[in-house]
Amino acid sequence: MTDLNTLLAERACQRLMLDYCECVDTRQFERLVSLFARDGVLNRTDTGEIKGHAAIGAFFDKLTTDPLIHAATNLLVTVTGPETAEAVSYVTVYRSYRQNATGQPKLEAPYVVAKYVDKFVVEDGEWKIGYRDTIFAAKE
Repeated sequence: MTDLNTLLAERACQRLMLDYCECVDTRQFERLVSLFARDGVLNRTDTGEIKGHAAIGAFFDKLTTDPLIHAATNLLVTVTGPETAEAVSYVTVYRSYRQNATGQPKLEAPYVVAKYVDKFVVEDGEWKIGYRDTIFAAKE
């Protein structure tokens, strides 16, 4: 791979990592599911492996309706081949249970801090999440 191809792959994977957070926060679950490979896996310590578009979609359809904000940091992508990459990142999730005096979600302490460990693959010419492991580092 050329340096340019490596940079493009890294950026595509970073974009997937950020799009995932945005999709969760804005409840764009159909779009979120499309970020995964068809047989992609979302693994969480509280649910185990959730495999495939239908199962991942069903999981997110049951997600809390409380306002969420995912603040993603330390997005470190390593391209391992022309169609594979791995990454680690951290996310601090804020969840609001109440409104403040102006009707906005009240700022609460972080709900969870998690580490994402990802594997990316190219499917039909596009980078996709092949496997996302969510490791809870601290939780409310």
